[in-house]
Amino acid sequence: MDSGKHSYPSVIKITKAGWIFIITTLLTGFAAVNTNNNLLFFIVSAFLSFMGLSGFFGKRNIDGLDVEIIFPDEIFANKEFIITVKLKNKKKFLNAFLIETVLLDKSAVFPVVEKESEKPVSLTVPKRGILEISSVRLCSVFPFNFFIRCRTVKVDVKKFIYPEPKRYPLSYIFSEYSKKKGDISSQKFGYEGDFVGVRDYTQGTPIKYIDWKSSARSEKLKEKVFSSLQSIPLIVDFEKVDLPTEEKLSFFTYIAVNYKQFENLFIKFENKIYDISIKVEREKLLSRFAVYGVS
Repeated sequence: MDSGKHSYPSVIKITKAGWIFIITTLLTGFAAVNTNNNLLFFIVSAFLSFMGLSGFFGKRNIDGLDVEIIFPDEIFANKEFIITVKLKNKKKFLNAFLIETVLLDKSAVFPVVEKESEKPVSLTVPKRGILEISSVRLCSVFPFNFFIRCRTVKVDVKKFIYPEPKRYPLSYIFSEYSKKKGDISSQKFGYEGDFVGVRDYTQGTPIKYIDWKSSARSEKLKEKVFSSLQSIPLIVDFEKVDLPTEEKLSFFTYIAVNYKQFENLFIKFENKIYDISIKVEREKLLSRFAVYGVS
């Protein structure tokens, strides 16, 4: 649900149903005073009691709630990702009802929260950097939809947003490394090396590697076979790749994320060398990419 369709109050807002109820109560009160009718006085008293109960239970409903936000391990700019919003009810005897959480212009509705409840929320961040969430809004129309009550829950969440991974021709990183420097084609099959031959199609091979001519001749689906690229330990210097900065960050992010395709490849960035096959090293590098040149 996109919260942009709603107007959330800082504390409380009267709904359309609430205005109707208030106006009805006022009109009934005027009629009771003018006619001195005891029945009308009783009805007005009931209306006011009803409104008082709405305020009491409405405020109690959104109190005593904590919020926890759980992020995926890796988040990339311009790529949709799912966070988990978890509500924890600290009240001993009362459940929470119809709670709507609002953060980063996105919302999730929790019909009932007993002790704990969680909901997924999809987000997309347009730029790399650090995503900071300092507060989450909790709103509810419980119990009678007369008022929208809200409160702000403080949180302290920071998450790196990595550059959007984009693939560019591998010549950008391999052009300066010739065969004499040790690049060879391994005997393992892959998609980056030299053309080896044709074999029967295996499940999971990308469609672009199907050899349609051979398939037509043999009446069996065939695929092209390439050798995988293997080299001596190869250090690629970020500064020496001839691409604009943002494109270069996206390209190197692609390489780091798809590290299994690049054997013995190391990335030199800001005078440090990172082994992208090691998770901790890879995460450090991507974190540096996220904030590179960002004030």
